[in-house]
Amino acid sequence: MTENTLKITYGQRENNQRVARERLRRAEAGEEFDEQEAAFILNFEDLDDVERLMRRLNLQLLDVVASERPESIRETARLVDRDYKEVHRNLQELEALGVIEFTTDGNRKRPILRDGTEAIDFSMTFPIDTDTSNSTSRQGTSA
Repeated sequence: MTENTLKITYGQRENNQRVARERLRRAEAGEEFDEQEAAFILNFEDLDDVERLMRRLNLQLLDVVASERPESIRETARLVDRDYKEVHRNLQELEALGVIEFTTDGNRKRPILRDGTEAIDFSMTFPIDTDTSNSTSRQGTSA
């Protein structure tokens, strides 16, 4: 995984926090340590959010945003051969999930991966605790 990667996790909040605290402790102590493997970590604690992210149409959009780097929502819609309104709605959903963001150039909104990252790594921990599926939402940690 490169340092310019958005890491998306499920059910790993405590582990991500523990690792971040340890990295901070080592940095404050002047100790050497391996670089963080991701520029940004986005943790989902709600299975509904994971389901929304993993929809085929959303994954297709993420693939196009990451690989083709379209200049606008309209260009994104053209690249996936879908209706502009549907693509706009799906991109807004991905933005609400914290996976993409928009940069503005005049009247154009360009979708990019969060924090300008270039790749996504997804990790899920089992067993899935279905009791937390509707209790907490995602949490992000940046480098």
